[in-house]
Amino acid sequence: MLDRLFSPRAIAVIGASPEPRRPGGHALIALKDYGFDGEVFPINPRYAEINGMRCYPSVQDLPRLCDLALVAVPSADVPAVIEACGRAGIRFAIVFSAGFSEIGEAGADLQASLEAAIRTSGVRVVGPNCVGILNLGRRMFAGFGAGFRNPHWRGGPVAMISQSGGFSYSIAAFCQEQGIGMDCMVSTGNETDLTALDFIEYFLEQDPIRLVAVYLEGLKDGRRLRALGKRALEVGKPIAVWKVGNTESGRKAAVSHTANLTEDYDYYRDAFREGGFIELREVYDLIDAAKVFRFSRRTAGRRVAVVTTSGGAGVLISDRCEESGLELAELTPATKNELAQLVPSFASLANPVDLTAALAQTEPKFSQATELVVSDPNVDLVILRSYPGRDAQIWAANLVASAPALSKPVLISLSGTPKDAHAWASSLDEAGIACYEAPSRAVTAAAMLCQFSERERRLRTATAPVRNVPQQPLDARIRFDEVRAKQFLEGYGIRTPRRLFVPIQGELPARIELQFPIAVKIVSADIAHKTEVGGVQLRIEQAALSRTLRQMHAEVSSRAPQAQLTGFLLEEMPQGVEMLLGALVNPAFGPIVVLGMGGTQAEIYRDVARRYAPFGVDEARDLLLSLRSARLLEGYRGAPPADIPALCELVSRVSWLIADHQNAISEIEMNPVLVGSLGRGVYAVDAVIRLAAEGEVASPSSGRTQS
Repeated sequence: MLDRLFSPRAIAVIGASPEPRRPGGHALIALKDYGFDGEVFPINPRYAEINGMRCYPSVQDLPRLCDLALVAVPSADVPAVIEACGRAGIRFAIVFSAGFSEIGEAGADLQASLEAAIRTSGVRVVGPNCVGILNLGRRMFAGFGAGFRNPHWRGGPVAMISQSGGFSYSIAAFCQEQGIGMDCMVSTGNETDLTALDFIEYFLEQDPIRLVAVYLEGLKDGRRLRALGKRALEVGKPIAVWKVGNTESGRKAAVSHTANLTEDYDYYRDAFREGGFIELREVYDLIDAAKVFRFSRRTAGRRVAVVTTSGGAGVLISDRCEESGLELAELTPATKNELAQLVPSFASLANPVDLTAALAQTEPKFSQATELVVSDPNVDLVILRSYPGRDAQIWAANLVASAPALSKPVLISLSGTPKDAHAWASSLDEAGIACYEAPSRAVTAAAMLCQFSERERRLRTATAPVRNVPQQPLDARIRFDEVRAKQFLEGYGIRTPRRLFVPIQGELPARIELQFPIAVKIVSADIAHKTEVGGVQLRIEQAALSRTLRQMHAEVSSRAPQAQLTGFLLEEMPQGVEMLLGALVNPAFGPIVVLGMGGTQAEIYRDVARRYAPFGVDEARDLLLSLRSARLLEGYRGAPPADIPALCELVSRVSWLIADHQNAISEIEMNPVLVGSLGRGVYAVDAVIRLAAEGEVASPSSGRTQS
């Protein structure tokens, strides 16, 4: 637990200074003058007192036990200081000092020394290379820099965790200007010990916190990130994550910044989609999320009613709703009939509902019309343009009074300027009716809320994935060529075409019981992509078979002279839609399945979807339907529908296979998988299995590997 880190009874400032611009001086002033209710002990052998406080030579000289040490000494001295803290019984330390792994090889040895000191001392460390921690509940300004110079920070049900110290506090300052307060802020620095994941886990369990915000450059434990995403749904607290370092240049900057190694963004995105995460793209997104999640009101679906007095605003909001995956609700006939009794004859009762500027001059009717729309059973959420008339404060007061009885969220898009709405907008925000300056921001917040609500419902109704195949053993000592790979897949109930193996020096049998024309492939555990070396020939008739084998042997031997060739695979050629199906294991995030268009189109269209394994047939169907190309399987333009049930069964089986053997297999690639017409089944036409010992790193976008 981190309770004593955030709520220490006494703090030692090691490297305390009378100079307020130095980290040890700034932190001392902030703790002393901003209301921290615990004891503070400066430590520096050079001074007898600092700012009227007695200064101690070392932690061993302190008059009482401290829970937390702030470390502001030269980086070379930090490991020894941490060991001294351990001997003095100090359990937590925040290390401001820089000059460790973030500077590359020059700091690597010092980083190793610090890690050793942490292990032997038992001290839990924040940093190094961080700016500190802020806990407004205890008035604990345990840090330095611009963020710790303002004693008037506004508190609120948000906790901020950042792998960038300075930037996080500029974000917080901007949020303050927008009325969003934060109870806690943490700069994690290099994360030598405590990481962003530790703090996410802690804040998810703290009752006052309603939203955990994270500025994230990279993590080393994606599986734990995924588990925390599930926990966020269980406790109903979104993790608003601003993931950066997603491009090549961004990744390089992140490594040099805080020494965080970043995985491919695809893995993060897939983890975010399955858990209680809200992705941010800008600081405004954090403000909008904080407003809408301040209260626990959720949506029952994605059906939105838009209420406005301006047709143009209604069109704009409707566009943004559709772009954000929200649906415009169809009001019930009863609601429309009652509205018709209130509004002018030229009002529009379709959604968006245009109550007209004329109705805005008659406040009671405007509120009554709004209430009718909010109570419509077909509506899950309402986006309402604020009252534009002179009675706006009366309208707002009525809405605030009705807020406790609201069964669904109402978001306000301000029809005037923030200055115009200043007198009443804050009362709506306090009542759980979030106000937004721009229509598109109201829609963004609505989409966040609907997305999180949907994932919460899915978790509540979810059952454990149904296993549809028995686990099969794997001998990790063998090397998989295509024949062995298909034999192993068949053990998991995965169908492959009828085939005949011919040894490299063997003779063709007199009778070949395959349906010609056939495919002919070279068999070698050393060749993953046979087409690149002339190792595949299609539509071969029996009369040309002997000649084809001779020519293929010669060509492959010439183009891949180091490969050991074991034989030829003669295989029937079933017909169907070509799909790509693969599975891979990321060391940080775990096993994942990749599904998309197959054959030569795979890397052109890059229409792929991913899901972490294992999962059942229903989840496999969801994965399939998330593809843009899924329509091709449903009978597009008169074509017969493909065998979608068989494909979903196959995808699920592959998910169990990779989950079963995630410690032995690094990647499975089946490209193409041929999906026959309904009832004809699915065939894994080509199959490559790579073992983890082969040391390749998988790419989640294509299912290919990069040596």
